[in-house]
Amino acid sequence: MDYIPRHIISVVAETARTFPVTLVTGPRQVGKTTMLCEEFPHASYATLDRLDVLDAAENQPERFLEALEKPAIVDEVQYAPDLFRYVKIQSDAHPRAKGRLFLTGSQRYQMMQGVDESLAGRAGIVEMLGLSLREIRRDPFNAPFVPTAAYREKRNPVKADANIWEVMLRGDLPELNADSAMSVTRYYDSYIETYLRRDVRDLAHVGDLAKFNRFMGIVAQAHGQVLNKSDLADKTDASFQTVDRWLSVLEASSIIYLLKPFTASTTKRLVKSPKLYFLNSGLAARLCGYSSAADLEAGTQAGAFFEGFVIAEIAKSFLNTSGMMPALYYYRDSNGREIDLIIEQGMRLYPVEVKKAELARPDDAKAFHLLDIFKGYERQPGTVICQTRNPLPLPNDAWALPLSYV
Repeated sequence: MDYIPRHIISVVAETARTFPVTLVTGPRQVGKTTMLCEEFPHASYATLDRLDVLDAAENQPERFLEALEKPAIVDEVQYAPDLFRYVKIQSDAHPRAKGRLFLTGSQRYQMMQGVDESLAGRAGIVEMLGLSLREIRRDPFNAPFVPTAAYREKRNPVKADANIWEVMLRGDLPELNADSAMSVTRYYDSYIETYLRRDVRDLAHVGDLAKFNRFMGIVAQAHGQVLNKSDLADKTDASFQTVDRWLSVLEASSIIYLLKPFTASTTKRLVKSPKLYFLNSGLAARLCGYSSAADLEAGTQAGAFFEGFVIAEIAKSFLNTSGMMPALYYYRDSNGREIDLIIEQGMRLYPVEVKKAELARPDDAKAFHLLDIFKGYERQPGTVICQTRNPLPLPNDAWALPLSYV
């Protein structure tokens, strides 16, 4: 399988120059291990996915760490959370040695507690998601999407995808994108089974996997909607507390992303619940039962899928340059007026509307002025992201941009 170069490697390399330990987190099979092994070929490697290696890490942690030739990559570290204490001891014994250990983990549900308690100040944490559209296209452009005039000028024009819906159906996992002949349906069925068995049961200690699997399908139907936990509980036939915990499991493993509302310093009546999105459109499509790009494009959730895909791409543009999730929000008031996305940069607010149509309309930008209620913030010219082929000016200094500009 051909390796698809990852833009986030610059963040990983900078982190390794700064800290003794670099922890790369992210969903299963997004390419964390492949990236580290490709980019640091001289590092030794151990995976806690092997029972003999896990036994050594759990029962003889000091000897396990000492035996690793440095620099070293330790994969699936979430299976041995007590190991972090001994990583701290070893890091303290070599305070000037940077980039000694690279750790990977796919489940933050319990892992981050050990990191916070033992590795504060000793480890740099890099959050990694699946392939961005830029990476899928082998586009070297790597800058956060902040839709200013300067950004539009430096963004190299990219030819629009012939079928963005096929890209959405396949999703962002490297293995699927490296082999176009691979069955998307079979791949995601196996992916879901592995996730349920290794993350949900073994790490999050959820007993009823069949019910959790059904819950995931119900959550996928709510892709792009304001989160309603009571509705999810009713449809799942589970308690509110159970749904709350299960959502935390999905969020901790970066399956879903909760987009918070922007409500800063105002007395206006605004929606206070987050919106729910799947970060991998391919996984969401499989859970919703879509088996072809044509069905996805024609389906009732097409607008939500396009919107979620754009938001995930914008998030990746920041992650791949900083290793941290950006300050992203949405706006909706009691009258139903909404702005799909707000990018906060300091005290500047960049409103973004997402439309799956080929052409943006002037009305698509009409809600941007609603951000003027937030005193102390400076509203910037808005952007409508759609399937237009070229950037087009809109009223009030707004712009319509192709998805390829993200």
